[in-house]
Amino acid sequence: MRLVIVPLLCLLCASRAIAQTEAEAAVLPRVIDMLCVDMIEARNGCETFVLLTSESEPDTADLIIFSDRRAQAPQEILGIARNIAFNGPWFGQAPSLSLADDGSVQVLEEQIAIGRSPWTQSLTIDFIDGMFIVSERGHSTYDRATGGGFNCDVDFMTGAWAISADRPDPGSGETVYDVSDSGTIPPAPIALSDWTWTSPLPVPCADALDAWWAVAP
Repeated sequence: MRLVIVPLLCLLCASRAIAQTEAEAAVLPRVIDMLCVDMIEARNGCETFVLLTSESEPDTADLIIFSDRRAQAPQEILGIARNIAFNGPWFGQAPSLSLADDGSVQVLEEQIAIGRSPWTQSLTIDFIDGMFIVSERGHSTYDRATGGGFNCDVDFMTGAWAISADRPDPGSGETVYDVSDSGTIPPAPIALSDWTWTSPLPVPCADALDAWWAVAP
């Protein structure tokens, strides 16, 4: 009998140890990624960037930025961006956070799970003139059916953009479309709170992407 009771008691103890509070059960499953970055010079400690599944749109993710509770009390919410990133139900559709070499934070998106044209995207977030902004955007895709790829990078701070795109002939493999272009548009950094994952590509990127698809077999 003891051999039966002891394992049962151990199971009960383990269950109590891993039990969640209602608040934890409501929030923790939504957390996708987090990053602590010392971005605001006027504040001590690091700002915590938390990417979590949206409550209203499960296929998107929200970004919330907190102050460092160890450096300043009470802890503050410094920024919120609703539906900032695509957050699909399949592997290969999850967003993430990354630290850029210059100390900026990047929100990385992908939809490489299904479809003819999988894509990836990066948003660069900076803190400038007292606010969080989207300062850069990179968008890439490729054609699973025939090969070839497309990439466009835009710096919203300077307005500089650069495009590269190519397509091979499906039969011979010879490159039949090869474009590399760059230019500038009016600088227009975007407030982080105004960004959503459906924000349209800048005109040079959108036009070049249409042209790339127009020559697809």
